[in-house]
Amino acid sequence: MLERKIFGLVVLVGIFAGIVGILFTNLLHVIQHVMYSYSTADGYSFGMGVAQVSGLHRLGALLACGLVAGVGWFLIHRYGGKLVEVKTAVTDVTKEMPPITTLLHATLQIITVGMGSPLGREVAPREATSALITWVMRYVDVTKENKALLIACASGAGLAAVYNSPVSATIFVLETLLLTWNVRALSSAFIACGIATFIVRLGLGDTIQYDMPQPAIVGSFAEFAVILGIIIGIAVVFFDKTQAKLPKFNRQSPKIILLAVVAFGLVGVMAMYFPAILGNGKPGNQLTFAELVSWQYALGLFASKWIAVLLALAVGAYGGKITPSMMLGSTLALAMAVAWSAIVGPISIGLAAFLGAVVFLGLAQKMPLTSAIFMLELSRFSVELLFPIALAMGMGMLTQQWLKTRV
Repeated sequence: MLERKIFGLVVLVGIFAGIVGILFTNLLHVIQHVMYSYSTADGYSFGMGVAQVSGLHRLGALLACGLVAGVGWFLIHRYGGKLVEVKTAVTDVTKEMPPITTLLHATLQIITVGMGSPLGREVAPREATSALITWVMRYVDVTKENKALLIACASGAGLAAVYNSPVSATIFVLETLLLTWNVRALSSAFIACGIATFIVRLGLGDTIQYDMPQPAIVGSFAEFAVILGIIIGIAVVFFDKTQAKLPKFNRQSPKIILLAVVAFGLVGVMAMYFPAILGNGKPGNQLTFAELVSWQYALGLFASKWIAVLLALAVGAYGGKITPSMMLGSTLALAMAVAWSAIVGPISIGLAAFLGAVVFLGLAQKMPLTSAIFMLELSRFSVELLFPIALAMGMGMLTQQWLKTRV
């Protein structure tokens, strides 16, 4: 059971997350509109806004993004408190997240994603909410166990707030942070994520991330799911390998500013031909889920997004990997589905892209259960998709584990 004080703090976590979600979402949209010269009245999504400007405009925006990222994180690392990741703060509560530095760090993530950084936006509200409850706990007597619980719930509530996904965010807390499914943890996560979602819906409405009709499940989709899981399992292992080999630059050195401008400039060059790689990855998913690109262009998006994410991470930029992982999976799966349709028999290309996004996300971020429910919450697609998701995810996990021991 939750004692009264902890219950009150869990409720406060949900309120904090909801407010952070509203503020960060509005900040993100303002920056996107300014950087790419479109407004809400235009009826454009971010992907459409990026695509309607010239290639040189996109290059200029990314050079500016690199400058902001380089200067911002140089100053944070040079003069701020030592950054502590949410997972570290949960597993070792003696390593406290510095509230002010973490809030600045999270805000900078939103600013750079709005400017076109290829990383995701979901880490920022998770960290900001965790920092706020950490600040509160400085003035409240809380046991170490309860501190871990509250920080984990804050992280999940931040995810729920930014993506309007309370159930998958609850699973995220249990599957990736607390690693337990007891009633105390489950009820706390449900309450925090539910309240966060409620607050955000009051401020922003009941938004659907991928508002499109569900493609029909046709043809040999179960067999395709098995093969897709194997291929994505292989791809994720090599994606992890490339991330592990990134150079380690001194983030307290002014040289990181120049490196960031160069790296983001290279992303801008790729964006001249593949504008959908900018931002967290949603523009690419919108194209693949709706079958609006050819398999050749999808593979170009896959390769350029892969490189863009690595470039951003290499020069010290921060951000989430949830939607970038989804885009990598959806673009690869679209190309596979086209080949399958030509060789074996027709299947739904858009649905294959959706399935690829689920599996790549689940494997790359080590959250297979969260991923399965998360994608259904984002799209409001039918739970009948859990059948091919289960096949693909299971085969992908086996492949990933087998390959890890051999490469």
